[in-house]
Amino acid sequence: MPPPILSKRSFDRLVAGICKSLEGVEATIKPREVPFLALLGAYRTAAGCVLEIGAFKGASTIVLSKAARAAGDDHIWTVDPFTNPCETDLADGTSYPEFLSTLKQTGEDRFVRVFKGLSQDLAKQWRDPIRLLWIDGDHSYKGVKRDLESFRPFLSDGAIIAFHDVLTLAAGPCRVFANEILVSREFGACGISGTIGWAQYVKNRKVVAQHHASKHRLYSALSPYVCANALGLRLPRLQRTRYLLFRNKHRQAPRPEKFLKILTQQG
Repeated sequence: MPPPILSKRSFDRLVAGICKSLEGVEATIKPREVPFLALLGAYRTAAGCVLEIGAFKGASTIVLSKAARAAGDDHIWTVDPFTNPCETDLADGTSYPEFLSTLKQTGEDRFVRVFKGLSQDLAKQWRDPIRLLWIDGDHSYKGVKRDLESFRPFLSDGAIIAFHDVLTLAAGPCRVFANEILVSREFGACGISGTIGWAQYVKNRKVVAQHHASKHRLYSALSPYVCANALGLRLPRLQRTRYLLFRNKHRQAPRPEKFLKILTQQG
């Protein structure tokens, strides 16, 4: 894995600048999640580009764009129909004018390549390797799983995949993260920050095996919620209390040095 290109001080300045750019921008990503998303974009763990699925009005796009530029990338991709095809969208009509305005006001319009349409349509013509796949589109189980399956073949060795809203009431992200990522033999290091669930795609099965224990612990913590989510049930009071404690434990983003250590440590 290549060494980080940003010092701690430089990364802190980057995050501060990103937060300032986001002032007044309607966002689905929480302020406390911005540093971790910026970390994923700013520290390259593999070859390839950054692909965002689900842009809304551009807040997460700005985070990824500015972070990827700091990492030396020359562009990122984002895909969104900018309409309301699924129940999780927050606005009627289209968010496209606000999205374009956000890009222009923050100076990222020339850096972001936009596919205005559905992710499955982009997947039909996609050919580029991906170093970071950020999934924040259709939050249904079917939608999240489709996004994963559509772009999974393009993940570079060492790439990071991240799902938004893993620790929310949304139907898809938690189930897909637990059942398709944590139990997979293709993903090694993993974790949760805020409501973001992430994992590293690794081709070396011996490296993956080093993280079996940490993946098992995380799956065990999520499994009651995953089951209740799948069946449309409410967690019993005790399990709900444990789940809330687990969620609060992961509210803060890890520092860059700790995150990079997680990627290389043995399980």
